[in-house]
Amino acid sequence: EALNELILETKGQIDHLESIQNSLDIALSADDLVQIKDELIEYGFIKKGKGSKKQKVKSKPFHYISSDGFDMYVGKNNYQNDELTFKLATGNDWWFHAKGMPGSHVIVKAENKELPDRTFEEAGKLAGYYSKGKNADKVEIDYLQKKNVKKPNGAAAGFVVYYTNYSLTIHPDISDIRQIE
Repeated sequence: EALNELILETKGQIDHLESIQNSLDIALSADDLVQIKDELIEYGFIKKGKGSKKQKVKSKPFHYISSDGFDMYVGKNNYQNDELTFKLATGNDWWFHAKGMPGSHVIVKAENKELPDRTFEEAGKLAGYYSKGKNADKVEIDYLQKKNVKKPNGAAAGFVVYYTNYSLTIHPDISDIRQIE
């Protein structure tokens, strides 16, 4: 019984570290690394250095505009994923994530409008591209309205649960999606 508990705990830590590895893979600057380091310290993976001050976070999520004019945001790390999903997104916005693998949360601001199919596809491409499946030919993407995404009590940053989702399969190529600086 104790062994089963340890196995579950270790699996959770491995999943968490894989999500951090994905964050490192998509980091573009030293600013992007600040939150990743903070997360590693918070969860006890690395020790906080003596006299080290908490650095001001300058890193922002990626921001894209769909072909149909909808704002799409992509978290660069687990803290940004939480911020996008639980602070920026409102109930009827759409949430996207690569199924069964570490990756970024993608939020599409619906502004109480019906999203066109092309926007769903573009958001799915972003979720696939910013996931462990980036180099795969096809990636399965789960998507649902944000109001159906929940964070379990005590869950690590970036970890969520959901039950009633839709799925789409895409090729994770984002070359035709416009990024905003």
